[in-house]
Amino acid sequence: MSQERSKRHLKILELVATRPLRTQEELAEALAQEGWEVTQSSVSRDIATLGLVKAEGIYQRPAAAHLRDITDPNERRLAESLLSVDRAGDAMLVLHTPPGEAQRVGSALDLLAWPEIVGTLAGDDTIFVAVRNAVAQERIHRHLHRIAGVGGAG
Repeated sequence: MSQERSKRHLKILELVATRPLRTQEELAEALAQEGWEVTQSSVSRDIATLGLVKAEGIYQRPAAAHLRDITDPNERRLAESLLSVDRAGDAMLVLHTPPGEAQRVGSALDLLAWPEIVGTLAGDDTIFVAVRNAVAQERIHRHLHRIAGVGGAG
């Protein structure tokens, strides 16, 4: 997938996480307001690729559909807010959230106290997660994907 398309997908996930979008046209308009030139057909393909679902007429990430199965409040925070998880080198993960959510997700990761994680550093919408090694990186990447239904590059 191209870098530009990945960035657009991340923006779409952010938009559906932060505002109620009911139609493809509303999503295309929201993207245009953010500086993205898109067609209705490209938005339609993006919705399918991202697996967005409609709940009560509003587009949502598919992860939202399985929230009721998550009982741990910290894992729930991850499922609600993670937009993407990308590998960086052999011992780092970069997590993306909607604006203002990174501190909350970083705190949830710290409270989960997974032994593979050495530490976290959270900004506004990005979290750097240092892990022990490449094996730990793969384990945490898989675990975050299972909880939040997100993946990423690498």
